[in-house]
Amino acid sequence: MGTYDKELVKVEAIIQSMTKKEREKPEILNSSRKKRIAAGSGTTVEQINRLIKQFEQTNKLMKQFAGPKGAKKLAKLGGKMP
Repeated sequence: MGTYDKELVKVEAIIQSMTKKEREKPEILNSSRKKRIAAGSGTTVEQINRLIKQFEQTNKLMKQFAGPKGAKKLAKLGGKMP
């Protein structure tokens, strides 16, 4: 199993250790909830914090490219993306 696969397994374990409400609204996660999720997923609180931060950054990026203005932004990127 490659490094990428191992990371996906960890992410899946973290998400499965969350309640439905926590998955829907990650902003409700406080330190005790994060400790519970870490214990349930076999990960650390730091890994949970990293996942939440990545999720928030992805959401922010998706909102920037949503709608007609976002399409123009993507068009400007043109061939700059691999």
